[in-house]
Amino acid sequence: MRHPWSGEDGGVRPDGWLVPRSRLLEWLLLTGDRLAVSAGLLVVVAVAVGGAVASGFAPLRQHTPTQFLLFALISGNFALITIVVSLNQFVLARHLESPDEIRSRMDEMLGYRREVGEASRRTVLPITPAGFLSLLFDTIAGQGRDLERSIPEVDDELAQRELSALTGELERHSDEVLAHLSGGTRGVQAALFATLSESYASYIYLAYHLQSEHGAALAAGTTQLLDDLVRSLEQVDVARRFFKTVFIQSELASLSRRLLYIGLPVQLVTVVLLLAFTAPAGNEPSTGLLSLVVPTIVVVGFAPIVILTAFILRLSTVAERTAAMYPFTSEPRGIASLPETHQVVGTDSTVDRAVDAGTHWPED
Repeated sequence: MRHPWSGEDGGVRPDGWLVPRSRLLEWLLLTGDRLAVSAGLLVVVAVAVGGAVASGFAPLRQHTPTQFLLFALISGNFALITIVVSLNQFVLARHLESPDEIRSRMDEMLGYRREVGEASRRTVLPITPAGFLSLLFDTIAGQGRDLERSIPEVDDELAQRELSALTGELERHSDEVLAHLSGGTRGVQAALFATLSESYASYIYLAYHLQSEHGAALAAGTTQLLDDLVRSLEQVDVARRFFKTVFIQSELASLSRRLLYIGLPVQLVTVVLLLAFTAPAGNEPSTGLLSLVVPTIVVVGFAPIVILTAFILRLSTVAERTAAMYPFTSEPRGIASLPETHQVVGTDSTVDRAVDAGTHWPED
């Protein structure tokens, strides 16, 4: 699957691997700056409101409906800002930890980094998320090349084709991730987005399938390479889920801050306009003035909900694409590209052979 930063149109490749439908959709849902997305959505609101007023569909001659509209915006935004900020504080409060809990988590992370260091044969690992992920995919790319060189040693033609499919997709995806991470952005967002569109359970599934169905045709070195590859892919999945947790916390904090920065001035301006209608009879704002001011205030009043929409689109997309944890997958991308004979995987006999071989089989 090609990523939106590849500059190519999205869709479904002939081999069945899924790709993003369009760069515009990916920009809207995931990669675009949230303030830019909010501005785009606000332009849509402005066109709709301005068109209704300019066409005479909403002439603004009656003041009472305008007052009800302003009141609805004020009360709605107060409720929205209060609820979102409160929920954010609740989520962040769950991550307040005692020193023992912090030490326990730190020990777990250090243990994980040691495992990655052993797999990559490195003693000093990068501390930036993008650098750490680049190291993982450098290791996976090297393991894929080693597997590719071992293909001629495989005695079974079908096993050769399936091993070739695995190494080919590994090379393609590793190149895409490394190219994206080399763009200069080193934060959590870059590391997370580089891995969102791939189902690593599919690679692990095929590696287990090769070991259980074609174990007799594989050399001992090839089997060991498959084991090493599975461990590396599992480490990528762990890193991705950790980066997701950090990213969601950061996004929620950013959402609350922007809602307060924008929401409070919007509320103030809307309240002032509503108070203008308390003027004595005959001194109310003229229809001509209202036709300019009210649409502007209404559009600005939509700013908090538009900002919330932009952030929720990204958060829900990230959550959807990382919903399943290995050994399960909610969207078995990549399986369609495997040979048709792979459809036999999952029968009782295959599972029994995998269990007998000591393999932890990923269920569908």
